[in-house]
Amino acid sequence: MSLSRYSALVSAALLSACAATSPQPDGRWARADSNQPRLELELKGGRLLVSGGCNRLFGTARVENGQLIVDQLASTMMACDAVSMARDRELAELLNSRPPVTRQGSQLLLGKPGQQLVLQAQEDLSAAPSRLIYVAAHRRACHGVAPMQCLQVRDTPDAPWQNHYGEIEGFTPAPGVAYRLRVREVSVAHPPADAPAQRWVLDQVLEQEVTNP
Repeated sequence: MSLSRYSALVSAALLSACAATSPQPDGRWARADSNQPRLELELKGGRLLVSGGCNRLFGTARVENGQLIVDQLASTMMACDAVSMARDRELAELLNSRPPVTRQGSQLLLGKPGQQLVLQAQEDLSAAPSRLIYVAAHRRACHGVAPMQCLQVRDTPDAPWQNHYGEIEGFTPAPGVAYRLRVREVSVAHPPADAPAQRWVLDQVLEQEVTNP
């Protein structure tokens, strides 16, 4: 075999390998449009974890030829309202369809043009301490800097409810639904005098239950 022929074969093999394997968009991603229901996607070491409806979807995943390929997609088994369950089905259908995936700076585009999910990169909170909390189904009137409606939180089922002055980042509670969450506690440098020294960021919805009004 001539040297030129050998070089051509090697070049073709390298190009083929590059085309087959795309850079893996590892990290935490959330829906960029805050006016839409919250959706989070995490890719790490070939594992996929997605939440955006009622249950969390998970499986092995990789990017090949510009497509997200998910194997053995599974789900937790919580029962929720019909709208949330429908979002679960839509997400599962999208993930099982080998959707195109493109990374553009701090955004990840998932799906075909015109029907894309636009996801924004999230900060890495893996080193931040976690905390398990319960969130009541309804807010209560409270008074911080001004009158407001506070989330009611507690650490154990039998503890009294406490006002949480502020929000939990990445968490939009539905009225009439009680939650158990895992949150990350992130220190705030130089907080204002009327603000807490830590902010809570949603890490995982562990349980949710529709309560009677």
